[in-house]
Order: sequence, then structure tokens, then C-alpha cells
Amino acid sequence: MNKTKLLVLFGGQSTEHEISCISAGAVLRNIDLELFTVRACGITKEGDWIEIEGKDGSIDVDRIVSGEWAKAPDTKGQGIKPAIDLIYGCDAVFPVMHGIMAEDGSIQGLLSVLGKPFVGAGIFSSALCMDKVYTKAVLREAGIPVVPEVIVERDDLDSFDKVASVVEREIGFPCFVKPSNSGSSVGAYKVMTGDDLFAKVIDAAKYDRKVLVEKYIPAREVECAVLGNRRPVAATPGEIVSTGEFYDYDDKYINGTSYTRIPADIPEEDLKTIKDMAVKAFLALDCAGLARVDFFKDKEAGKIYLNEVNTIPGFTSISMYPKMWEYEGLSQKDLITKLVELAIQNAAENKRTL
Repeated sequence: MNKTKLLVLFGGQSTEHEISCISAGAVLRNIDLELFTVRACGITKEGDWIEIEGKDGSIDVDRIVSGEWAKAPDTKGQGIKPAIDLIYGCDAVFPVMHGIMAEDGSIQGLLSVLGKPFVGAGIFSSALCMDKVYTKAVLREAGIPVVPEVIVERDDLDSFDKVASVVEREIGFPCFVKPSNSGSSVGAYKVMTGDDLFAKVIDAAKYDRKVLVEKYIPAREVECAVLGNRRPVAATPGEIVSTGEFYDYDDKYINGTSYTRIPADIPEEDLKTIKDMAVKAFLALDCAGLARVDFFKDKEAGKIYLNEVNTIPGFTSISMYPKMWEYEGLSQKDLITKLVELAIQNAAENKRTL
């Protein structure tokens, strides 16, 4: 049997570079080597593309996870041409990459131009789901409840008093501030009073020209894993139990104090509603392969809101996407195999005849 040649891409120039390296390590350790031959390529924060190998020709996963691969002197100045050769030589690509210049359609565009199947959503869907403003617009059109927000542009900062008055009138305090294009809660803040709003919007605007100020919902955070192409299925939703003000970057990756619960401790009818909404959102946003769909369940009113859609969710040891499928009986090894199969299937279905 001929093995499928799989290229794993990781790293990148986003604020989620380190998380990508950890996720890539987990993916590489769980690939079924009876079905795949594997190569790995990292993208440094400076944009250099580096193939990763060990001394014996195997992939040095520990070096990837630690970030040492990007620090060696001989990695500087390498361009994209060696990576193009790597891509041409594979059958499919698994971009284990998060954030801008990765999950936002950039890598997907490159792989599409080169004619290679890749795991995850296509160019349009990747860009759409990365931008929270446009994601919410599509979800509203699809009849899926989302949290009310005020959109702030960088240009609005010159007349911020007007912005603050709109926020106070339409959203109130406390509220949440977050960049429209970012992930892993980078640049996201809970703002308690109007006095703190300007500073937090300024900081969030470092990561994107559009900033969302969202209504605060006293909520439980529930996540749902979706798998498939045009006939996706959803796993049993899980719950994030955070020990912080909210599930921020430190709580996710540094403090290690939050924990997960599968199934989420909510009524059975809510679990079903969330699964149905996750699949509906997946299709409305034209996703493919996989997505982790995040929800809020209002602790007081009981209403369920869709928070955001992640088209390349994490695969770290604490990541919910593989955990939810493991709960359903699908091992991470079998999940990765299924994702590559879906990528090849999706590429075939979307192939255009000139």
C-alpha cells in the first residue's frame, strides 16, 4: 500500500506562534505512520520557512515544541522556495497554524494556488471566520444568536468620547474588548468601567484595526467540535471552567488552573441545541474539515449565544477539540487520519474544470 505523503506546517508570524508549535508536536506524535510518510516545516516569526529533521532523518518533535528549531543561526535568511518544493512533493498538507498569516486564508491561498489538498476550511471561510465582525454578520443572517457589540475602528479613537457614549448606551459595563482578527484571547479584556475603556481599546487595536466591544454575559463557556465537509457532525459539547475573570491567554496556556468537563454540565436539551447550532454555523460559514464552535450560555437568562468559530483549533494537551472527539471514541490518531481524508475529498469536490 502506498502511503500518503503528508506535510505538517506550523509556527507562523502571528501572536499564536508558540501555541502552533505545541499543537504541531501533538499532531506529529499522533500521526499513523502505517498510513503516512511525514515531513514538517516551520515558519519563523520573521517569515523564514525551515524543514525540521532530527539527526537520524526523523522529525525532532521536542525541538519543535520547545521553539529551538527557530533559534539556530542557519535558519536565518531562508526563503520560501525550499518550502514550495516540499509542498509540491506531498499529497496533502496539515497547517497546524493559528491566527493571522495562517488561519485567516493566507496559507490556504498559497496551498490553493499550488494545487495541494489541505486540512481545514478554504480561503473564503478561513478569512471570514477569522474576522469576528463579519462572522457575526453571517451568523445573524443565518438566525444564530450572537452577543450584541459595538464596532470601533482605529480612526474612531480620535473622537473616543462619542464611542464611549455609544458603548455606555448600547452595551453598558462591564463589557468585553477584543480585536476582530485575533485568537487565543490575545488582546482581549474584561472592562469594568468607562474609565478603563480607552486604554483597553487602544491595546486591542494593536492587533487589528477593528475592535469589538461586546456586552458582558454572565455565562458558562461551552465548546462544540464539528467534523466533516458538506455533511458535518458535532461531538458532545464540553465546558471550560475558568478560575480567572474569563478564559484568557494566561488561563489557557500559562497558569494551568482552568479545567474542562465533557459533557458540559448543562441540560440535555441545551447540549442538543448547541450541537445543532454548531453544525448550522459550520455550514453557514462554508467551513470544511473541522471547526471548534464556542458558545456562551447565560447563567441568568439561560439563553445560548454563539461566541466564535475556530477553523484550526488547538491540538495541545489541554485543547478541547481532540478531547471532545476522544469522548466520542475517536482517538487523536484516527481523528488526524480522518481530517486528511476529508482534506483530499474536499479538494476533489472543489476542483474546477476550465
